[in-house]
Amino acid sequence: MPTRADYSHRSLVQKLGVRPEQRVEVTGDVGTGLRREVKEAIGRGLVRSGELDGAVVLVESLEEAESVLDRYRPRLRDTGYLWLITRKRGHEAYLDQLQLVPLAKRRRLIDNKTCSIDDERSGIRFIIPRSLRGNGEAG
Repeated sequence: MPTRADYSHRSLVQKLGVRPEQRVEVTGDVGTGLRREVKEAIGRGLVRSGELDGAVVLVESLEEAESVLDRYRPRLRDTGYLWLITRKRGHEAYLDQLQLVPLAKRRRLIDNKTCSIDDERSGIRFIIPRSLRGNGEAG
């Protein structure tokens, strides 16, 4: 039986892939302390415009997810990431993350990771496929 990797020693921002000096935007109710932890990890303030290495955004409906994908996709650098944060099962605003995948694919993004944020929220990460990086096909 294969051994499962143990990531319990990693901090939340490490699990999210946030690194020093990145240009990151955080939007919505993403959980207690996450904004502060991201700012500490990047060693700078959060951004509100321009190109992004990453974004962490709460979405509570498919319509909101589509709007977020439309807004953030053109701003992502080739190696950038977009974490869509959703409420977990049992919450009145629960959104099945599998429903987000086709929305992202239409915008030429792929999902490659999920992560529990806290007891109420989890995230799914979308990135630009390698085949589309560096050839001017950002949007």
